[in-house]
Amino acid sequence: MKIALLYNKTKQATIDMTHDLAKYLYAREIEIMTCDNSPGVPLDKLDKMDFSSCDAGIVLGGDGTLLAAVRALSPCGVPLFGVNMGRVGFLASVETTDVYSAVERLLKGDYSMRERLIIKATVGRDDESSSSEYTAFNDFVVETGAYSRAITFDLDIDSQPINSYNADGVIVSTPTGSTGYSLSAGGPILMDDLDITLITPVCPHTFFSRPIVAKAESIVDILCRSNASLTADGQFRVLLKKGDKVSISAADHKAKIIEFNKNDYFERIKNKLYRI
Repeated sequence: MKIALLYNKTKQATIDMTHDLAKYLYAREIEIMTCDNSPGVPLDKLDKMDFSSCDAGIVLGGDGTLLAAVRALSPCGVPLFGVNMGRVGFLASVETTDVYSAVERLLKGDYSMRERLIIKATVGRDDESSSSEYTAFNDFVVETGAYSRAITFDLDIDSQPINSYNADGVIVSTPTGSTGYSLSAGGPILMDDLDITLITPVCPHTFFSRPIVAKAESIVDILCRSNASLTADGQFRVLLKKGDKVSISAADHKAKIIEFNKNDYFERIKNKLYRI
């Protein structure tokens, strides 16, 4: 078995845990993916690594670390689980106190695996022949760019015009991401194993402002009528010009999340989100 340890190198605790886990796995003759001749892969090196030879990933950090890891490992079909070393850790499968028992269960194959939706976005521009593609595990957000002001955009679903908005932005989220920014903007909580997308306008200047649920395979088109920006999982931003069209739909692959306990989704919501 070959395991990738992915960690947030800006936090000393995750660096220490990575080294300790590496020693633990080496003692059990488990191969570990290395980066720059060291065990473990920091977040800033993810896009330079080929994870296709790995059997599993262990992610050490907070929810942001896991979001980046999912985008890196899921195209290769590598299952993973997160160890909560952040503040909330809503996406993590285990806490630090349970990490070694979880690793033992991983090595024995004593776990369940659930697939979750990942979405992709392409940005089309009239003066360019090609378009760029991005993926997100939580959400894509089209919002204002450098200035704090509303943007104007048209929203279509499967070529059906929905509405034109003047708003602070719009969130297109997966069920996993429904408990993130979308929830703060008034969107509903979705069960995380559904194959649907959620479209939530942010502070729209209109009476028609309800969130919309669409099939995962539907194509959500957002036509920018003003300059804006696109963010993926809140972790990187692409500037958009007036006339750009963002098309969002299900990605060709899903995230494979390893779980060790019975999935009690709403118990996790109460334990994690209610204490923020």
